[in-house]
Amino acid sequence: MEKKNLILKNCNFICNDVNEEIKKFANELTEKTATLILLDPFGMQINWQSIELLKSKRVDLWILIPSGVIVNRLLDKKGELGFSKKLELFFGMSVDKIKYLFYNEKKEKTLFDEEEKKSKIDNCIAKIAEVYIENLKRIFKYVTEEPLILYNTKNVPIYHFGFASNNQTALKIANQIIERIKK
Repeated sequence: MEKKNLILKNCNFICNDVNEEIKKFANELTEKTATLILLDPFGMQINWQSIELLKSKRVDLWILIPSGVIVNRLLDKKGELGFSKKLELFFGMSVDKIKYLFYNEKKEKTLFDEEEKKSKIDNCIAKIAEVYIENLKRIFKYVTEEPLILYNTKNVPIYHFGFASNNQTALKIANQIIERIKK
C-alpha cells in the first residue's frame, strides 16, 4: 500500500500557555472566520476567562473537561479547598459558590455546642461536568446536554468531552458523533 503524505492546510497545533494562545487567537477571529477548536488541557490549565473570550465568535469548541482526574481531587472531602484559587479560575466563580454547589453543610451537636460539618456531595464528578456545561451555556448558544464520558480501566469517569458552538447544525453533528461513540 502506498503511503501518502498528509498535508494539513489551515491547521495549527500550538503548544504553549493555552490561556495566552486563546487570547491571541480570539483577537484574530473575524465574523468571516469559522473555527474548530479542540482543547485538550493538561490538568486545569484553561482558565474560565479564556473560554469567555470565545463568546460571540464563529467557534465550534470541543473541550476535554478533567472532571474526575484533577477537579474532583481538588474538591477535597472536608471542603477545605486548599487549591481554591485554581478552582475559581477553572470554573469562573467564587469559592463560596463552589462550596455551595459541591458540598453539603449540616450542624451536628457535640457535647458542648453545635459544630458545622461539610461533606462533599454524592456523584461529584457528574456535578463537575454539569456545572461546566452550564457555564458554557452562558457563552455559547448550543452546548451538548450530555457530554461524552471517558472512563479509566476501573470504569471510573475521568473526563467529560463536551461541545459548544453558536451554530445549531454543528451541535446536531456533535451529538451524532457522541451517540455513535457511546454505542
